[in-house]
Amino acid sequence: DEVLTLFVAGHETTATGLSWSLQLLCEHPDWYAKVQKEVDALPADPTVADLPALGLCLRVFKESLRLYPPVYMFGRQTLEPVEVGGVTLPQDTVVLLSPYTLHHMRSVWPDPKRFDPDRFLPEAEASRARYSWLPFGAGPRVCIGNHFAMMEAQLVLATLLRRYRFESLGHAEPETSATFRPNTAMPMRVHARKTS
Repeated sequence: DEVLTLFVAGHETTATGLSWSLQLLCEHPDWYAKVQKEVDALPADPTVADLPALGLCLRVFKESLRLYPPVYMFGRQTLEPVEVGGVTLPQDTVVLLSPYTLHHMRSVWPDPKRFDPDRFLPEAEASRARYSWLPFGAGPRVCIGNHFAMMEAQLVLATLLRRYRFESLGHAEPETSATFRPNTAMPMRVHARKTS
């Protein structure tokens, strides 16, 4: 089950998150320019050793997952009676959690629809409650591929932006399916870049 989760669930969620990242960067040219500068500062295509130098790439991906979490809802079942917000839930109650709803709460995320990767600067993350960002779930049932997905997405985004320039030709909206994915294709013009 764990291997199947990594290979089947992992590819679509990461690819969806990267698609949203590219669309958001195309729609926010100031952020795109900043990420491009970060990536162009590398001496060659990025490797794992470059991860510390790709902080903005990571923040862009995290903010994309905040705005469009691929897993927009997941369930948990109570093992015993538990009180939540003044309501007692009996044993075997199925509780649905929505990262999308949580990630758009104004009390946690000011101006929640605005794309702002600096929400994930270390000091900003430290100031928020631990479970205010849940694209991978949390606790003992957290996604087993979360660390791999973050590393993979950071490197793939940096590699794509180093090799190509993306120009959006349309805007997709999210729709619910197995994942929170674009409702249409994300048409983009892709230009090869000359890199050193």
